Amino acid sequence: MKMRGIRFGGKNPFLMVEYRLVPLMVSVVKIGDELSAAALTRGLGAPVKRTNVCQIGFHVQDMIAILLCALCFALFLLGQYFSF
Repeated sequence: MKMRGIRFGGKNPFLMVEYRLVPLMVSVVKIGDELSAAALTRGLGAPVKRTNVCQIGFHVQDMIAILLCALCFALFLLGQYFSF
């Protein structure tokens, strides 16, 4: 197998490792920089406490959604045994 004129398993295996590791390392550094920029944009490094616009918690709408999903799941299971 040839890649840029270098045979793998041939005369110089260190070049094979170099051609594989250098792009991998560049990619890892680039991804790390992007994650760092995203964290700074979100304000994760700020010294102040984060706030929310709305109240977070379990509300009536959540209970209705859970019951609706449970009902659909039960109908799906019962549909295998009965014909509606």
